[in-house]
Amino acid sequence: MSEKAFATKWATIKEEDRDRDNTEERSIFVDVGKMPETQRQFNLFHYFEFIRSILEKKGAKKVLEIGCGRGTIGLYMAKYLGLSVSLLDNVPSALDLAKEEFAAHSVRGEYYVEDVLATHFADNSFDAIVSIGLAEHFKEGEIENLFKEQYRILKPGGVMISLNIPKKFSIQYLNTLMRMVKKLLGSYTGSVKKDYYRNSFSPKQYNAAAQTVGFKNSYTVRTFPFPFFIPIQMSTDKKITQFFLKIIENRRYFQKYPYTTNAFVAQSHFLVAEK
Repeated sequence: MSEKAFATKWATIKEEDRDRDNTEERSIFVDVGKMPETQRQFNLFHYFEFIRSILEKKGAKKVLEIGCGRGTIGLYMAKYLGLSVSLLDNVPSALDLAKEEFAAHSVRGEYYVEDVLATHFADNSFDAIVSIGLAEHFKEGEIENLFKEQYRILKPGGVMISLNIPKKFSIQYLNTLMRMVKKLLGSYTGSVKKDYYRNSFSPKQYNAAAQTVGFKNSYTVRTFPFPFFIPIQMSTDKKITQFFLKIIENRRYFQKYPYTTNAFVAQSHFLVAEK
């Protein structure tokens, strides 16, 4: 896992002009009563839709988001559900963004700069632990340690919800292709590929790792059936998002959770497991 790459990412976002085109938005939270306007907002909004259904069913009150980055999912859980939310990341600049976001929306959170493999929390501390795009950055053996620590600090009956985005050929390669073309044309100077490690484990392997450390009733749900195009002009980003929103609304007629897809096009998946 490239800690340096993520530290640079969060520090850069913190310094950038939030309204400039071709930058990563400083905030990707969608407030109550509003709809997503950008691709990043669209993704996190619908990730939360899935997470929300589980937390409400479990009656969770005290939750932890680990590897929280700017804390968008934690903010959703606090603002939409009124939960007691703690956020943990090993990059201080990420938590600075999270604190700023929580303050902007007048909600409270607890913030911790710590190693997700060795937290200070006591056993049986949380009703739920949520992570978005974290487990894929750990190698074999490390994933078991990641899940073991979550198992330890979850209360009996608590739930782990892990959105994993492993390295895999999928519809997401359309974005890689777009970057390659833009680089050949001279309109993009960044890296075509991500500069941090991702494992290539299957949903079955993640599930097995969770069961190895003691989790039960575990299952996976494949998600993210939409190609994610970055970097592009914000005006184009918003048009793509409107198109995606129309697709989602049509899918609701056929699926309870319309953000699911099949193994062929899926790259990411949710792992849900109970203690």
